[in-house]
Amino acid sequence: MLERIKDMVKSGKRFLITTHIDPDGDAIGSAFAMYWALETLGKSPLVYLKDQIPYNYEFLPQPKRVVYEIPDGEFDVIFVVDCGNLFRIGEGYEQLKDKGNIINIDHHTTNEPFGLINLIDENASSTAEILYRLLTLMNAPMTFEIAVNLYTAIFTDTGSFRYENTNSSAFLICEEMLRHGVEPFYVSKMVHENHPKERFLLLGLVLNTLETYDQGRIAIAHVTEEMFKKTNTTREHVDGFVEYIREIRGVEVAALVRETDNGKYKISMRSKGKVDVANVCTLFGGGGHKNAAGCNIDGTLEDVKTNIKEVVRFND
Repeated sequence: MLERIKDMVKSGKRFLITTHIDPDGDAIGSAFAMYWALETLGKSPLVYLKDQIPYNYEFLPQPKRVVYEIPDGEFDVIFVVDCGNLFRIGEGYEQLKDKGNIINIDHHTTNEPFGLINLIDENASSTAEILYRLLTLMNAPMTFEIAVNLYTAIFTDTGSFRYENTNSSAFLICEEMLRHGVEPFYVSKMVHENHPKERFLLLGLVLNTLETYDQGRIAIAHVTEEMFKKTNTTREHVDGFVEYIREIRGVEVAALVRETDNGKYKISMRSKGKVDVANVCTLFGGGGHKNAAGCNIDGTLEDVKTNIKEVVRFND
């Protein structure tokens, strides 16, 4: 499969790279690393993002060509990275099916094979880890631009090397990236210590909604549009909030419920290992990993919380 992708890259010229909405570090880092690798190989790549680059990843070397609307024309290959379902690209995703051969590169356990080629490794620490293998096979010169994006992708998707998905490959790849100029302290500072004051004002409001259930095993907090307005923040400022909830002693499943529209909520779920939250989120049309997953649920806030509690209990 890797050889087949290598051949398609070698024979192609025009490439599109995209990822899921609300992109995280693995999504951004993998997409950007692929862009820089294709450029070093003399190709013509383009990155399409539905959403803006999150502020804490703006330090990464960005592609020269990034667009926020699905571009016109056809492509030799469309790389979709770190995306479990094609619809996760966002509104208008159907257009991509007619614009070129899709190569799906991902590590989510709930990935639905939607590409001509589906390079999926559920045991990989991150999509960036899989991408590293591909770039190595293609003999793409390892530049600083590629290295810092790969490092950041692995660093963030392993929870700064704290999560269960952290493996030996993650450390070995990141160690190699240091030899190409990556400074771990700088990456950590920009990702974790570069937040605006407003984010912490929002965090205070969110933590004030925290409730626990089942003798403290399930913890749920929520964020509303009114909270965003009150603190002059947006959805990107809640990134990582669910991790604070998971850190509570005795909590096995943490959920952050974010209002996206009237009667619509996006759920971010985390587990310490006993409950497979990917299974939980799949029941609501979402997906992810055993210990980190997400979905969308319609209804009142209380109904949404009740649904989460009941499904988590059933999957315990």
